[in-house]
Amino acid sequence: MSDLASSGAGFIAIVTLGTEGPEVQRELVELLVKDVEEWVRHCPGFIAANYHASVDGRHVVNYAQWRDEAAYRDSFRDNPRAGELRATITAMPGVTAPSMVGYTLVRTVPAA
Repeated sequence: MSDLASSGAGFIAIVTLGTEGPEVQRELVELLVKDVEEWVRHCPGFIAANYHASVDGRHVVNYAQWRDEAAYRDSFRDNPRAGELRATITAMPGVTAPSMVGYTLVRTVPAA
């Protein structure tokens, strides 16, 4: 039996991307955030997207929280620009193709 966090996030998508430096890293984060602000945040089941930039400027990690995996998958099916965004990301000079791993929450240990 799973203990769900108070956020209700039962599914987490962690996407990692490589970049060739801080400038490309900033451009990539701006592109990703724009898509979430314009489309994804309005999707049923979406909770939050968090972007982390490595201190060396060479990696971006997106930690996206969803109610469940079905809501996550539905967001791609329903997004009219989903393929376009992936193509834009993979065509960006200095960016490696994204790698996504999905996780289900099994336990949360809150701060004391």
